[in-house]
Amino acid sequence: MRAAILAASLCLIASTATAQTVPTIEVKRSGQPETNTPLRDGGQILTSRAREAANNLFNTPIAALPSIADLVERVSQSTVNIIVTTASGEMVSEGQGSGFVISPEREVVTNYHVIEGGQTIEIEFNDGRRFPAEIIGTDEETDLALLTFASTEPVPHVLFHQGDDTRIGDWVVAIGNPFGIGQSTSLGVISAIGRKRVDSGSYVDYIQTDATINRGNSGGPLFNLNGDVIGVNSAIYSPTGASVGIAFVIPHQTAETVVTAIRNNGRVRRGYLGAGLRDAVYEMDGRPGILKSGAMVNSLLPGSPAEVYGLEIDDIILRINDTPVRNSVEATRAIGRLDPGDVATFIYERLEEPYSIQVSIGERPEKSEVDRAAAISRGLPPPPPKADPHARINIDTGVHVLDISAEFRTAIGMRSDQVGVYVESVEPGSSAESAGFKIGQVLLEADGIPIAEVAKWKSMILNAKLDKQRNIKIRLRLKAGGETTLSLPL
Repeated sequence: MRAAILAASLCLIASTATAQTVPTIEVKRSGQPETNTPLRDGGQILTSRAREAANNLFNTPIAALPSIADLVERVSQSTVNIIVTTASGEMVSEGQGSGFVISPEREVVTNYHVIEGGQTIEIEFNDGRRFPAEIIGTDEETDLALLTFASTEPVPHVLFHQGDDTRIGDWVVAIGNPFGIGQSTSLGVISAIGRKRVDSGSYVDYIQTDATINRGNSGGPLFNLNGDVIGVNSAIYSPTGASVGIAFVIPHQTAETVVTAIRNNGRVRRGYLGAGLRDAVYEMDGRPGILKSGAMVNSLLPGSPAEVYGLEIDDIILRINDTPVRNSVEATRAIGRLDPGDVATFIYERLEEPYSIQVSIGERPEKSEVDRAAAISRGLPPPPPKADPHARINIDTGVHVLDISAEFRTAIGMRSDQVGVYVESVEPGSSAESAGFKIGQVLLEADGIPIAEVAKWKSMILNAKLDKQRNIKIRLRLKAGGETTLSLPL
């Protein structure tokens, strides 16, 4: 009985038919060779290492196994919600994603697409604390962003994994804010490594996991059972928009490299050739034929290193310095790893003849500029320009407010027909403090409009600043119960 359970636990194939002879498979590895010894369970075979692992599993007391609850309790303190307010004309909307704190300096990693176009960004912890956030830098090519926030309180942080490579089948824990409902945890395994996503660029080999990840989980951490970050949850494959067990995660190696570059330089610097590349193929009678090794030049951007140094359309790049390239992705990554200003040797093929050329590598522009130049070079309409990512509006007025529950409204003696937000704190020395705003007041109306909740208050401040108002009139309830009107400087 124990042998049957053992076999099932290790996902070996059990046969209910008559016992058959199973051939021994020799597995050669460095170090001590494995030995294969049949078990009495219908002909199944376990290696000595697998048998030892199975015995350890069955002999380990339940209390000594890792506790997912203990892990989640620890790392969830460093996992945050990212609340982003965007504005388009008079429309104001709020989106939510996830992130995680990675250093004592209160640095937060999230996805670029979570904060893209945001006018204001806030960090929210699981206990409800909120802090305004600023962007240290972003990297659209890998969909990563590094934020920071100010706080006088100590904040726990998590670390990127630094040990052995993750493997298919490893257990993982995803934490995030799916659909904005609040912090949630899911458990799964690594389903695959080295996945590509459509329209994801050439700089990321994704981890695939079956841990439940939905919209709002983007930017959140994927942990191993030691509580180390092994990836950044980025996207899902889903025909319905909800999780179907296929999620894509940016590996920790990529995330840490990008974060280090942003921390040191404010951005990621990559080498740039200025040639559109595609996988090379043999062509027969003008029709694409068999795939071949190399990256074919598909287009040349005016003034780029590729054009200046004489590469031509349909040239096939075979090697960059000492790195052979089998396809366009490998070529793009090899070029990206070069430093701007490096002189690289390109071995390429033109009309089935090999050539060598030395190229001084440029610096890759922002992705939007590359996409625009590529479209123009192909005679296509350029994509519309994106809003300036640095043109964000700070809605911090020095007054920090909280939503009011029905119970709290009753406790402080507010009328049942009144709505408002409670002043939790006022920044010392701020214009708001000079104007008379104090802890314990309740903000009732802004320019005659009721302030029903904190989200409404933020929208009012944002719209006032977009309209370039210098102040906003606030009707408020005093701590003692009376009401007055104050002018809040913006």
